[in-house]
Amino acid sequence: MAAQQEQDPIQRLRQELMDIAMGEKEYPEYGKNGEEMMQLPGLAMRMKAMEMLVKLPDLSAAEPVHRVVLVDDI
Repeated sequence: MAAQQEQDPIQRLRQELMDIAMGEKEYPEYGKNGEEMMQLPGLAMRMKAMEMLVKLPDLSAAEPVHRVVLVDDI
């Protein structure tokens, strides 16, 4: 029963990559004194996540396609 409720690994990976691509996934970074700071992904990491999303196999044609648009903040 619990195995049926588990999300498909490809779907989980797709969601994690989408979170990174959209700049919503925080990750820890450590300063010189060992203090932990939560950082959002930079542009290079977001672009790499989008590149990896394109390479993932398509789960189904019925699933909506995510659209990511990056806007350069000037």
